[in-house]
Amino acid sequence: MAYITEISKTSPFYGKLKTGDILVSVNGKKINDILDYMYHTAAEKLSFCVIRNGKEYTVSALNKTGALGLTFDSFLMDTHKSCKNKCVFCFIDQLPKNMRDTMYYKDDDFRLSLLQGNYVTLTNLTPEETDRICDLRVSPLNVSVHATDGDVRVKMMKNPNAKNIMSLLKRFADAGINLRCQIVLCKGFNDGEILKKSLADLKSLYPAISSVSIVPVGLTKFRDGLEPLETFNAAECAEVIKTVDSIGDICEKEYGTRIFYCSDEFYVTAALPVPPCDYYGDFEQIENGVGMLSSFKEEFDAAVDSFDINEKKCRLSFVSGMILKTTLPQRFEKIREKLTGLSVDLHFIKNDYFGEKITVTGLITGTDIISQLKNKPLGDALVIPNAMLRDDRFLDDISLADVENALNIHAVPMPCDGHGSAETIRNLVVSS
Repeated sequence: MAYITEISKTSPFYGKLKTGDILVSVNGKKINDILDYMYHTAAEKLSFCVIRNGKEYTVSALNKTGALGLTFDSFLMDTHKSCKNKCVFCFIDQLPKNMRDTMYYKDDDFRLSLLQGNYVTLTNLTPEETDRICDLRVSPLNVSVHATDGDVRVKMMKNPNAKNIMSLLKRFADAGINLRCQIVLCKGFNDGEILKKSLADLKSLYPAISSVSIVPVGLTKFRDGLEPLETFNAAECAEVIKTVDSIGDICEKEYGTRIFYCSDEFYVTAALPVPPCDYYGDFEQIENGVGMLSSFKEEFDAAVDSFDINEKKCRLSFVSGMILKTTLPQRFEKIREKLTGLSVDLHFIKNDYFGEKITVTGLITGTDIISQLKNKPLGDALVIPNAMLRDDRFLDDISLADVENALNIHAVPMPCDGHGSAETIRNLVVSS
């Protein structure tokens, strides 16, 4: 049941519905969750059936703008579907205690795939939900594939329902649903020939499958009692890139798009230059760390080229994960051509909290920033990429204010895109 908690004054139902009303149906169609609500409220003439004080009421209105202005007590208008897998690579199983509460919840809800871009395994779908995905055209759908070989997938995910992935993907492809897939690569499980098979199988579902990211497994230091896993070394990362590029080259010739992309971590570990932006097409997988470094460089440099010369003196400190150690110094040399009075101290934070194998910026904690920057001169402000934050809190539940107080410095969140980063730095210089 979905309770109405707020009604905007601009809503066509303002004065007709009341807070506390329970939505039952729209135009005679039962509303089970947000997908039903989105689908059935697309009509121009709307008739809402609600329960108010134990009685049913029907109210009608015209939907002229598409903005109904109604807020409900839960985002999904239903309970979340949690993950039923026991994946050998699960990141949540590798987390320490005392982090943000939301970090410990394992969701595997296809509705959040559509609404928030989450990746789902499809292992908890009922036949009715599979039909519903097709009927409502839930697209795009982001799918964690990992392996198309059913036995390998079951071995990796510890769930017998993982075996039928290809039949599900084919069903959705036939229904016209756009699929965006990912493979978390684990040495000894789904690499080598298994990876080649997965790439070939997924290629066969183009154009329904428009992109596939291949990302290395992330391993923290908290793996006691878990499946033994190893990270890929430089030579192995180079081999993975070679395998993925070999089929990507074929796809580009046949379809005009590569489909398959390695995440930036593979290139950094292999000490290979990341491809240029045109390699990544529409950057469908950028949230998976695919093409992020190339996009950042191009956007950052383009923004800096538009800046006027400014000689104002300003000293900033900047924190980042180790993955950007070969990218950021060049970008700051570039911006100092225009902001000639700018002095920047780059602090690449070693991930002591999760372990040194974790290098991405988004997994840096407030604890590590404080411990590694304590008593260091930090200049006029400390710039922190907002990928580290949610509601001004780091993963370890340390707040931005806690960092400011511990380091006695003004901390400024910065967008992670190149343009936003460059603009933030310029604004700090201008206002210093």
